[in-house]
Amino acid sequence: MLLGCRNIKKYYGDRKVLNGVNLDVHHRDRIGLIGRNGTGKTTLADILTGNLDYDEGTIITPREKMNLGYLRQEENHFELLVSVLNNRDGLNGEFQRLASHLGINRLGNWEEERLKNISGGEKTKLALARIFAAQPDLIILDEPTNHMDHHGIDFMVSELAAYQGAVIIISHDRYFLDRTVSQIAELENGIIKVYQGNYTLYREAKKKERESQLQTYNSQQKEQQKIEDAIARLRRWSAKAHRESREKARRMIGGKEYYRKKAKKQDRAVKSQIKRLEKMRRTGMELPPQEAVVSFNLSSCEKGGRRLLVADAISKAYGNLQLFQASSFYINRGEKAGVFGPNGCGKTTLLKAILGKESLDGGKIFLSKAAKVAYVSQEVPQEEKHSLRDRLVELPLAEQKDAIQSLINLGIPYDRFRVSLGDLSRGERRKIELGMAVMGDYDLLILDEPTNHLDLFSREALEESLMQFPGSILLVTHDQYLMEHVCDHLLVFENNKISRIEGRLPSYLARRRAKVSNTGVDTANGNVDRLLLETKISRVLSELSLLKPDDPSYPALDQEYQTLLRIKRDLL
Repeated sequence: MLLGCRNIKKYYGDRKVLNGVNLDVHHRDRIGLIGRNGTGKTTLADILTGNLDYDEGTIITPREKMNLGYLRQEENHFELLVSVLNNRDGLNGEFQRLASHLGINRLGNWEEERLKNISGGEKTKLALARIFAAQPDLIILDEPTNHMDHHGIDFMVSELAAYQGAVIIISHDRYFLDRTVSQIAELENGIIKVYQGNYTLYREAKKKERESQLQTYNSQQKEQQKIEDAIARLRRWSAKAHRESREKARRMIGGKEYYRKKAKKQDRAVKSQIKRLEKMRRTGMELPPQEAVVSFNLSSCEKGGRRLLVADAISKAYGNLQLFQASSFYINRGEKAGVFGPNGCGKTTLLKAILGKESLDGGKIFLSKAAKVAYVSQEVPQEEKHSLRDRLVELPLAEQKDAIQSLINLGIPYDRFRVSLGDLSRGERRKIELGMAVMGDYDLLILDEPTNHLDLFSREALEESLMQFPGSILLVTHDQYLMEHVCDHLLVFENNKISRIEGRLPSYLARRRAKVSNTGVDTANGNVDRLLLETKISRVLSELSLLKPDDPSYPALDQEYQTLLRIKRDLL
């Protein structure tokens, strides 16, 4: 065992966040830590890494010193960039290699302006490269796919598979959990319950568990009803016996005593059944709770002209970094378009340019003057001292009631309205930002990583609401599941150009994979794919070196190695 938690408790004032957490982490474990927003997942991660004290319980580790790698939800980007800037000439070779595999190439040659304008996904990649390069005994990743592009997630899955230590992943990304973990630790009501398998198996087990609990509960209810009917029947018989004892006492000698004994026997039977019923109610199973119900109330304005947004030959660069050039596309009313591309390609810059918050180097963007637009940024405000109630009182009185109801529907309890926003979980703050941003009728929703920090229940509710939304949507998201189900068009960043692609993400990815298979080169990420190929070759070769030729696993690995070498030769 690498690490063990025994009855860990943590309080914030009167609020008990962790109520006796027990968890064992063994070598090579792959644990997905899940739970609703505000349940204490990040609090537990901070305790395990020694960044936060706990109030009760014990942390057990057999080692005097354990090397830990911790990716926070919001990495200290300033410290990270200072570290990179100060060590550019002598960057650790393994760090550079991993950063390159993640798509951050020739980091040592980057200009200071380029470093200061890196995207959220690139910051996460730098932090991940630093963690993996240190080869810790235990890695804890808190929302690692936030801001991460499709390619980066694929590489992270590959790297985690080859990593020899233990991993705890806090994530609400359904696809990512399915590909990386073999246990799910659900944190609910301050305690942890562990399920074997990935997220899909957990959901199936959870569903069966609730169905079994519900069946047991219904059986108990039926049994309790039978006992209540028996008590009522015995009470009727007892009352009749008491009446008969009084009547027979006048008519026959000894009749009163006989019927009195009969009545007392019935009374004892009633008391026995009442005790049985009370014990059943005290020890029996309670009605299993329903899953969290979250709702996003989205509505759109009346339709206007067909074209809502048109980009004409737009270009944007930061110094020597060309994001996009000579790019033209359009969005019609009612269309839902996913913005797809690697980290640092300019997705957020494009959204800001559409909103008029970022200037272009060339070309023009035409947005209907009548269009009402809602924008949700990928950044969640930090260190806010005012409360949600303080924000709500700034609204007109007529809007306050609707706002309060909308936020409660999003799963923000009323007792959290008076808490400083900086003391809420990032998931709770994300819900508030979403809820406040989309109140009203809109023609266009511009959403930049809207599911970052949201729990699974909220993600599913947002997905359903966006699918039903009658207006237009521009969506930047790392959540492949969300983009697949919501967006029927794509704006793809490829070769420094933005192109409109008809159809959904799976079709586009399938066409791109087929093209890579035929040509050996991914036109969007050709250099990165070569580096990924080298990584896969190194991994397979490393695994082969540990096996003997007569090992059952050897032929398959050897075949994979030969295939990878053939692909490498084709790329040269």
